[in-house]
Amino acid sequence: METPFYLSYTALWILVILQGLILLGLVRIVYQLQRTGGVAGASVNSTEVGLKTGQIAPTFNAVDLSGEPLSSNDFAGHMTAILFVSFNCPSCVVTLYEMEALNYKTQGNVIVICRGRDGECAQLIDRHKLSARIVADEDEQISRRFGISTFPTAVLINEGYRIQSYGYPHREELEEFLDYAPQAGAKAVASV
Repeated sequence: METPFYLSYTALWILVILQGLILLGLVRIVYQLQRTGGVAGASVNSTEVGLKTGQIAPTFNAVDLSGEPLSSNDFAGHMTAILFVSFNCPSCVVTLYEMEALNYKTQGNVIVICRGRDGECAQLIDRHKLSARIVADEDEQISRRFGISTFPTAVLINEGYRIQSYGYPHREELEEFLDYAPQAGAKAVASV
């Protein structure tokens, strides 16, 4: 009678160890996604990955969450920062706060492109008290045009609508942009 007990006891411990290994694997994947800023499910056409400094920025037309039309033509002659985030991206939170300060100092020349539905992206406004214009990019059309594969990604565009900086938004680049934008005579883009 002891043999079935030991067999079931051993099988139970093997099952517990197996579940623990699976859990550790999932935790590792989530940690790596948070560390790199990647968001699972982000799709990007491989021919469009990455923009180069000096390249003309892609054009687009959209409607922000307040219902106002937004066009890349609105940026002509203005220094502009575009921040690409995902509504469920934990590493985007710090960047959103930095971009809010940037939006204030550049008199509204910050656009947030949010990967998600209107309601999900509207939660970003409420949760983080954002004043920058926000566009929901549910189908990722704008993100693909800019070659965005990870979140957050910032694209700084100069007055000639050329890429000044592209990539993970580093504080130094944002500060350089802040120092340059007021001297360049940046004009306001309508705020939400």
